Amino acid sequence: MSHAKVPVSIQRPPDASAEAPIARSGGRRGTGWIPHSDAKVAYVAAVIVVLALGIYLRTMLPSTGFWDTAEAQTVPPTLSIFHPTGFPTYAVIGWLWSLLPIGEVAWRMNLLSAVCVALASGLVVLIAGHLITVRHRLLAAAAAGVAGAAFAFASEPWENATRADVHALNVLFVALVTWLLLVWGAARRASSPRADRWLVAAALTFGIGLGAHPLLGFTAPGIAAWLVAVDRRIWRRWRTLAACAALLAVGVIGSYAYIVIRSQINPDPPLFYARPETFERLRYLIMAEQFSGLFDGFGAPLADLGLKWQQTEQILGRQFAGPGWLLAAVGAAILAVRRRGAFFMLLLVVLANIFYSMNFRDGDIDRYYMPTLVATAPLLGVALAAIGALCASAVAESSRRLSATLGTRRRLAGVAGVTVVSLGSLLAAASLVGGYAAHDQSQNRDADAWVASVHRALPPNAVVISWWSYSTPLWHHRWVLGERPDITIIDDRNILDDGYRTMTRAVQAHLGRRPVYVVPPDWEYRRITEEWQTRTVSTFPGYTDLLLIEGPAT
Repeated sequence: MSHAKVPVSIQRPPDASAEAPIARSGGRRGTGWIPHSDAKVAYVAAVIVVLALGIYLRTMLPSTGFWDTAEAQTVPPTLSIFHPTGFPTYAVIGWLWSLLPIGEVAWRMNLLSAVCVALASGLVVLIAGHLITVRHRLLAAAAAGVAGAAFAFASEPWENATRADVHALNVLFVALVTWLLLVWGAARRASSPRADRWLVAAALTFGIGLGAHPLLGFTAPGIAAWLVAVDRRIWRRWRTLAACAALLAVGVIGSYAYIVIRSQINPDPPLFYARPETFERLRYLIMAEQFSGLFDGFGAPLADLGLKWQQTEQILGRQFAGPGWLLAAVGAAILAVRRRGAFFMLLLVVLANIFYSMNFRDGDIDRYYMPTLVATAPLLGVALAAIGALCASAVAESSRRLSATLGTRRRLAGVAGVTVVSLGSLLAAASLVGGYAAHDQSQNRDADAWVASVHRALPPNAVVISWWSYSTPLWHHRWVLGERPDITIIDDRNILDDGYRTMTRAVQAHLGRRPVYVVPPDWEYRRITEEWQTRTVSTFPGYTDLLLIEGPAT
């Protein structure tokens, strides 16, 4: 019998005797070293993790930063309390991480972010591997790898990988929960007797992840849709649901117990945000009541929708190079046809994340959109794999008409498919090359230089009243590095916790007894200079100078 007339498809094996690649539906998964993942996809995931981590290490901030970065470099190693919502999971994991015997503490905390985002990139590869339906193993693995690389070198993940930040750990938890849920679905389809352990693991991870950042909670609508898609009668399996609920509660309560326990232990932590020693103060911290004014968009979520969407579009548009979002849309359409349950899970994750981020007025809202990238980057892989499979089938059909042998047709089809995916990898390469200079923080020691200039300018026993962006690096050098223990650092927000209530009263409490300096925010500069006689003290060029308070204004 001539093989010339046997149809070759990159989607289905030509006959049962041929080596059938592992179906993306999960039917014969589990042969790889990562459960329910094809071995080639798993190895590609490992490669992407190593590649991403290498680039992150090369571009990472080498030491202290400003703003939330320095807080994330200071709170964990000193076992202190973060600003709302407390982020206890990050505090505990960060404390353990800070004990690594390599580099400075600030560098170690930056490294934690790099590792978290790199691991999230690998999980994006595994997620894409679950969503891609083509049976050609090399094509599927290559397409999934492109998805992981596109995520790794997207603007926001890369930026957060170069500095200490709670959002780096949060995006790892988002990716991990999503992957665990997909593994649960694959295990259920494979009729694994222990399939539900993956769902229980996802519930525990979700609970612990809420302690890393409550933003993870906005994946709940997508998770609910996935539960129903995998098992429409899951509500009848009360034992499994009870176990999930119990472990989710254990994760949440166990994480936030850190704040309760730490606030009761003497001595007080160096950074004791909101002093959550009572139930009211604990609620104030965990529920982020300080930032209630930033949530005013939720009262009228459709108000100024055009302006909100314009900002969202700009943020998301920077993430993928070239036709990246067009490919993601193609991938979503393919998923909607072939894997509707997964499509609705990811769709609801994206909608909930965008809805929240559009209506929350944070100072650096871009990082809040990273869960959307976890949900959409795998779609690039879905689209590239499908397009590659289509081209491979076309090449196979053309070669059949030329009477090529079955083996030749298969090789040509495989080459055509992988070539398409290789061209798609140029998207990730463009992000890497185009974004390298913008994300390279390897020579940025401005925060250290600014703190050093302040220390040189301050006389012994001085008081510095600062605002958040500059308080945090001062804290790091004081409480982690042990520099200038004679200086008192008063943050303009912590004035409330310290009992001063206002900046004016903080100045009055020390003026005449100790030298008082202010690091003025732009919006307070005029008021300060009108209320007090001041003298400007220069600091590191390009950053805020000090104001020496000499007395009340006449």
